[in-house]
Amino acid sequence: MKFVLILYMCSLLSGTCNSGQIPGLEFNNHYDCARAGYDLAGASLKDLDKDLVNKERLAIKFECRAVNVVTVPPKKPQV
Repeated sequence: MKFVLILYMCSLLSGTCNSGQIPGLEFNNHYDCARAGYDLAGASLKDLDKDLVNKERLAIKFECRAVNVVTVPPKKPQV
């Protein structure tokens, strides 16, 4: 089972979160995904304007969503 990281920008003032952004990161286990989630959430918040974060009381929420990876074998050549 693989995991994909999804980040959400949330306003604690309004109690709403955006629809989510998948940064295109896939992990082989939940632990690695969660560690990356904390790192990316912190970095994302750091990149935002401090006044905007304070005004809207912004926070970054994340989830590691399990996905099933289906491996499709290549087509056999025609003889």
